[in-house]
Amino acid sequence: MKRSARGTFFNSVFLGLLALGFPSAWAAEAGSRAMTQMTPHDRLYAVAFGKDVGVAVGHAGLVLETTDGGKTWSKAAEQPPTQLAMHGIAIVGDRSIAVGQKGLVLVRDGRGAWRQVDSGTDMRLLRVGLNKNGIAVAVGAFGTLLKSTDGGETWASIAPNWAELYKSGDGSDEFAAVRDEPTNYVVKVFDDDSILIGGEYGQINHSTDGGATWSPVFQAQSDESGTIPPTIFGMNVRDDGVGYASGQDGLILKTVDAGKSWTRLTSGSKASLFDIDSTADGRVIAIGMRAGLVSSDGGSNWQSLHALDLSLNWYSGLSRGSSTPGDALFAVGHSGRVLSLALGNR
Repeated sequence: MKRSARGTFFNSVFLGLLALGFPSAWAAEAGSRAMTQMTPHDRLYAVAFGKDVGVAVGHAGLVLETTDGGKTWSKAAEQPPTQLAMHGIAIVGDRSIAVGQKGLVLVRDGRGAWRQVDSGTDMRLLRVGLNKNGIAVAVGAFGTLLKSTDGGETWASIAPNWAELYKSGDGSDEFAAVRDEPTNYVVKVFDDDSILIGGEYGQINHSTDGGATWSPVFQAQSDESGTIPPTIFGMNVRDDGVGYASGQDGLILKTVDAGKSWTRLTSGSKASLFDIDSTADGRVIAIGMRAGLVSSDGGSNWQSLHALDLSLNWYSGLSRGSSTPGDALFAVGHSGRVLSLALGNR
């Protein structure tokens, strides 16, 4: 696949989602409610919490914050020194790292001023992971894979030989060649310094040595008509090792061993699902393009979540604070909206 074609696909998925109309008012279902409403031109792409401090990042340097576990949200008084879009945010302890367009990396301590640091690349960065040891990994367009060992202050490429890592195993040189520089959309850095990454071509890769070597731990199959497996867009893994990933064509995966192995679940959907998260009592929610899915039994069964405008617009980030009710998650997306989604007794 030519780079220009893949760039067009990427833009249409992550940046060109916004030609959809927004209804002036929608009633919440089962306690779900909109926490913010900005202009149709505002966009939030990702959200993360450090205890009860939450940060949502988006288009043109937009940052929204909460300091009370999500009860109230407002535009941050200290906006970052950029007009570039920010696509990913990670918070661990007092350190926050945001990443975005043109290799943008911003860091801050506590709720202080954001500082831009040199990432060493001008490629779009889509997500960032951070652990308690200060190990950070950023993933992005066309095989961009960066690592920091000092909490995001300095960065170096740890991109592997992608063509070798993404060999199809069926002897198809043509398919292997098309996968030489996959765009990755998801990353998780564990406190033992192991790493998960994934994205294009439906593959999740695992490293146990800080990114020096990688092994595939999941490879999605193509659908009946296609030659390209579905892209993975979202992933969250809890401290207990249970986690989920989501993507194109209703793709939902589950792990119970901190990402060492994955099982594909039956979602009953063909939607593009941009993020997924779960609570310890077995509730799971996936959001995306005009879609919301919810499970109350750890992903065995799914049904549509008919809350607010999930079925009419797009949302791309999920997270929760330490005091967020056990059956709730926060979603961010179009029009600068933050939704509090109550999963209820489903």
